[in-house]
Amino acid sequence: MKILIGGLVAESNAYVAKPCEIQDFVIQTGEDIAHRMYLDELQDELQANQIELIPAIFAYGAGAGRVAYDTFDYILKQFLRKVKVHQHELDGMFFFLHGASNVIDLEGGSGDHKIIEEIRKIVGPYMPIAVVCDPHGNVDQEYADRLNVLRTFRHSPHTDRKEAHQYVFRCLVDLLQNRREVHPVYRKVPILLGGERCVSTDEPLVSINKLLDQIEADPRILSCSYHIGYLRHDSAKCGAAVVVVPNQPEDAAYAQSKADEIYDFVWARHKEFHFTGYADEPEAAWAAMLKHEGRPCFLTDSGDNVTAGAPGGNTVVLRQVLAETDYHGKSILLAGITDKKLCEQVFVHQHVGDHVTFAVGPEIDELSAKVTVSGTILSTGDLHNHYHDPKVVGTCWTVKLDDRPVTLVIQSYPVSFAERAQYEQANVDLDGYDLIIVKQGYLYPELKAMASHYVMSLTDGACMQRTERLSYKKVIRPIYPLDNI
Repeated sequence: MKILIGGLVAESNAYVAKPCEIQDFVIQTGEDIAHRMYLDELQDELQANQIELIPAIFAYGAGAGRVAYDTFDYILKQFLRKVKVHQHELDGMFFFLHGASNVIDLEGGSGDHKIIEEIRKIVGPYMPIAVVCDPHGNVDQEYADRLNVLRTFRHSPHTDRKEAHQYVFRCLVDLLQNRREVHPVYRKVPILLGGERCVSTDEPLVSINKLLDQIEADPRILSCSYHIGYLRHDSAKCGAAVVVVPNQPEDAAYAQSKADEIYDFVWARHKEFHFTGYADEPEAAWAAMLKHEGRPCFLTDSGDNVTAGAPGGNTVVLRQVLAETDYHGKSILLAGITDKKLCEQVFVHQHVGDHVTFAVGPEIDELSAKVTVSGTILSTGDLHNHYHDPKVVGTCWTVKLDDRPVTLVIQSYPVSFAERAQYEQANVDLDGYDLIIVKQGYLYPELKAMASHYVMSLTDGACMQRTERLSYKKVIRPIYPLDNI
């Protein structure tokens, strides 16, 4: 059997002014795609089933602004070129399509959905296509109808990425070995919430996922999932959804009943979704971390959450830190602030040990206004995206500020310091500070595990956490929490 593989990851935040362009993507081809999709770990299964993987393209753009049309057009053409070249020998296709892309001037908006639409025009309606996606992606009826398997990760943060990829791949292999025509049952859920209110280690998602596991264990069900959806651009596709895939064509009605059961279960709990852990307005969040006696503690600058596409250049929390008169004996790390021009014009000419005065802040808007500080460069290092991505995407400089217990990381590229490996690669001492400030929403698992306390500061920015304060014109209405249903 021959299976085409590839993927697109783009979380398109319309509140980010800069479009996501080709240089913002990590483009992978060849054997790197199997590694990216956790398929290189299945060598025994691949050999036993005589499966050959044919790589197309994997475009990893993570969180950023809306995708530029010409950038998406290039990515789409690479997918379609591979499909056209290999369609005579392909048995099926397996993709990771995140689901949150939004392409400027593309009809319908979604790049993920467009890829499948155009592939179907080439191969027709019957070639098996399986997609694994991120729970923070959007699905709709047409998308589900064009696929044979559609399933998302269970967990947010995404601790089951590998397991979900491999599960969906095995579903596809099962379909190829025992050919039958099945399609996902889809049901829209009128909920529009960000991931910070939908963490899987907390209710109601703990109970929702338990129900999903029970239903998926049923031999009449191939897979099922609850899709949180993506809310940082305006589209008719935005919002939550339930997807259930029947195991056999005759199980379709049963799968529909299970989709209804999941829908009812979720809706009965829709007002239970809440910010996980401790979340508060900026002043209260800052005060709570200063007064906390344990170490380390973490504060997340949620409005500038780089993992959800924010540019990472906001200086609001830095200004808050610098205005403090009593640090309660704490050493503080702010990791970090992205200012590419500052790096290119100042820091590339500096060395470790140099004393430097600089104005940080890309001045995209008032939230990222410049702040002048002075300090000594402690180290320089490499920037990597989280999920242990091996690619170096930029450089950072760690600066101990004068006359206060504050250390600041200046970044040439927006990454969120979510994993210990990122700190090590950046030559930043994660264990050397009492209070660590990061550009995230919910705190990522490795940091959460070591935290004596943490808080999500509900700051303003491209990733405003209060859905109720955002403006939508295209989403289905009524929808919670925009409307009191």
